[in-house]
Amino acid sequence: MSTKENSYVPTSDSKDDELTPYEDEDEDEETVDVNGFQILVSQEKQVKEMFEKRQELTSNFNFKNQQIKNVFMEVLLYLIETLSKSTTELSMEVLNEAESTLFDLIRAGLNVGWLRQKWEEAYLKKEKQRVSGARIRELEEQVKKRKLTLSDLESDLKKEKAAALAAKSRTGLIDVVRRS
Repeated sequence: MSTKENSYVPTSDSKDDELTPYEDEDEDEETVDVNGFQILVSQEKQVKEMFEKRQELTSNFNFKNQQIKNVFMEVLLYLIETLSKSTTELSMEVLNEAESTLFDLIRAGLNVGWLRQKWEEAYLKKEKQRVSGARIRELEEQVKKRKLTLSDLESDLKKEKAAALAAKSRTGLIDVVRRS
């Protein structure tokens, strides 16, 4: 038996911010209560472990409305999932959105300093990748230019060798005898 309740979100085309039901993909999955949050059974282990490791997580979180509490937990779990991805999978846009979400969770009273630290690590790593990528492109461009310069020099060298060989062959012994 599912204890899932409908969540409501404003629709962009509705008047006076009417609310319409939001159907979750996992609407058939049952929910369980973990520390006052109704979560999907499939998330139970993860949430219990999070509360064991982060006992202070909700010490300043004072929402009483069950739907609001559940939404904050869903957002928190989504943020954890996002920040668990490799930085190659994360864009700067996604990281910026994650930072905004972190601030929202903090303002709501969730103690997510540990998650803020994870965000900072991901952001710095992504920034290093961006800077490194730019430097690699710059070096590749320099190599390309130097290869062209080297090719031009090799061509000039061949011409000089050919000219020197032609000049050398013109001053041979037969030419000297004939001119005399």
